[in-house]
Amino acid sequence: MNEDEKISKKIIIVSILLFVLSLTQKCYCTTSNCSDSIMVFLIGWAAIFSTCAGLCWFANPLLLMSWIFLKKNLKLSMFLSVASFLLALFFLVFDSIVDNENGGSHQIVSYKAGYWLWVASHAVMLIGTFVLMYRSNVRNKTVARVRHF
Repeated sequence: MNEDEKISKKIIIVSILLFVLSLTQKCYCTTSNCSDSIMVFLIGWAAIFSTCAGLCWFANPLLLMSWIFLKKNLKLSMFLSVASFLLALFFLVFDSIVDNENGGSHQIVSYKAGYWLWVASHAVMLIGTFVLMYRSNVRNKTVARVRHF
């Protein structure tokens, strides 16, 4: 196993661990309650039909695809990790969210550990793919210089 493969493996493991850990925590609190991350993850996709904040849920499949493509297609994985990270942060733009089955919207009053661990999972993939791409570009430049001489 070469150095990049070892780095890739560590990136995926850390990102997945942060993601799984985030699911055990509260993710945000509104004026009515604090939401469990696991429930937001499992039923959050339904919010895409009711609010723009629901679009942030799509960061999850983008992150999953980034994990899958990391070893197969680094450029695609990097693009997916950028998109997932930006969507995860996009949630901070919203000041209220539908947080019950009645469709009632409540003001977001705080972000809890689950949200920040979830964002950290995306950030690890983002930084990891950039590091791997940088290493690849440096290696390719070195090879090109050697071939030139």
